[in-house]
Amino acid sequence: LNWYSMGTLDQQTDIMLSFNFIRGMLLLFNLLLWFAGLLIILTGIWLQTDFQNYLKISGGYSNYVPYLLLIVGGILVFAASLACSCIVKVDPTMLVIYGGFLIAAMFTLILMSIYIYTYKDSVITGLPAGIEREVKNYNAYKSDPFLANNATLIDYIQNNLECCGGKNHLDWPKDSLPNSCCWDNGENKRCSDYRFEQLHEVGCLPKLIRLINTNLTSIGVMLSVLALFPLFAMVFSYSLASASRRIGYQPIG
Repeated sequence: LNWYSMGTLDQQTDIMLSFNFIRGMLLLFNLLLWFAGLLIILTGIWLQTDFQNYLKISGGYSNYVPYLLLIVGGILVFAASLACSCIVKVDPTMLVIYGGFLIAAMFTLILMSIYIYTYKDSVITGLPAGIEREVKNYNAYKSDPFLANNATLIDYIQNNLECCGGKNHLDWPKDSLPNSCCWDNGENKRCSDYRFEQLHEVGCLPKLIRLINTNLTSIGVMLSVLALFPLFAMVFSYSLASASRRIGYQPIG
């Protein structure tokens, strides 16, 4: 009888250790999911602020992408925060519901990753026509106070990427090179009066393509990797719900 009692006790101990391990892993992946949501929110903010000017020049630009990231990231942060309660209490019903949400979250992140790749191609395709339009209308933009911000768009790109025109400075009329095409931004004299070696020799198109391709590809890869967090969290959520029912665990509170 003593040996039987000791065996039963050891078995119960093993079950509780497994139970607590599953709950601990679910808490870990839930925390990772919370940080994933926060990272997606920060990415959306970055796309809407610092990186926006590089995208807006393209005809394929869409201002919906940053907001989509903000919404999805916000939902993940909110859901992961609420889920902490049902994980700690070990409520089987809520764990099953949370598992269903995690499946939806996983597929949402995968679809968003695919959409980002499609969006990247659309933006890159629209770059040549976009740069040509900005160069052609630059002087008209500068003279119209309501369109002045459009002129600063190409200036911003040429200043920050140290480039000029689409292919090179010859895309601009010779007598109207903007100061952003010069190495010193035209501080000493008009940019049109500078020698060739004092201008940004490289065109903006190849630099923009490389910049946008690198960053949007990185975002797409990031979303694909982050989709693993709800996948593992879903497995542990259903496992914890099943284990709690099997051992007759009573929810706390």
